[in-house]
Amino acid sequence: GKKVMKFMLPAEYDSMDKIPKPLNPAVHIEEIPSQLGAVHRYNGKYNDERNRHHAMLLGQQLIADGVQNITEEYALDHYQFWGYNPPFTIPYFRRNEVWIQLT
Repeated sequence: GKKVMKFMLPAEYDSMDKIPKPLNPAVHIEEIPSQLGAVHRYNGKYNDERNRHHAMLLGQQLIADGVQNITEEYALDHYQFWGYNPPFTIPYFRRNEVWIQLT
């Protein structure tokens, strides 16, 4: 699928009017409504295969916990990878997460 990079802005940008306008026309500012989801956190290297593996583990745990309307297929088709560290971070110290929307 298409890869998208997102950034969370500090609390001082509490309205769309306060956000500086991007100079690059390929950059878009978008307000995303609150969502409820589940996260599986892991460290180490990441790639599409490893992210999918952890999304599947999260999906399996949600199924085991009795969360309704979750299947492994849904988890694999709807997860988001969230990475928090610069590429030069030693893999063991990287914080990686896969997130699945529940609402």
